[in-house]
Amino acid sequence: MNVEFQSDSNLKKDQIKIKVISLEETAEVKNLLAYIQDFGKKVDSILPVKTEDRILTIKIEEIIKVEVEKTELTFYTKSAVIKTTGRLYQVLEKLNNDFVQVSKHGIINLNYLETLEAGFTGNMIAKLAFKQKTDVSRRYLPKLEKKLGL
Repeated sequence: MNVEFQSDSNLKKDQIKIKVISLEETAEVKNLLAYIQDFGKKVDSILPVKTEDRILTIKIEEIIKVEVEKTELTFYTKSAVIKTTGRLYQVLEKLNNDFVQVSKHGIINLNYLETLEAGFTGNMIAKLAFKQKTDVSRRYLPKLEKKLGL
């Protein structure tokens, strides 16, 4: 990989222009582009969650998976199961790159993924740490494989 800096007096003071040049758009190039896109994002280490009677803070690295049924969100952590209301896509936006959506109703933390196995209905089943598991739909499988580097 060849990296170089070039000054451009036409840019504004806080503006940065990045161009990635390659023979073809490989998985490595796509990963680099995704990394650059996420570079400026603020990464939080805790996620505030409002329950019926209080507001909890969950350490993001302790979240194993998040599932939704209608508008009820369930956070599965190493030590607790926390229920609240909300939308899955809003939670995914607040999480870091360790998380990937695996179905319309589920997000998993790749740090807790142990195995992927074929399921009975043709879907895959993700077996996670702490005896957790969830379905991986065929629609989301390519994105999961890409995150895993397959």
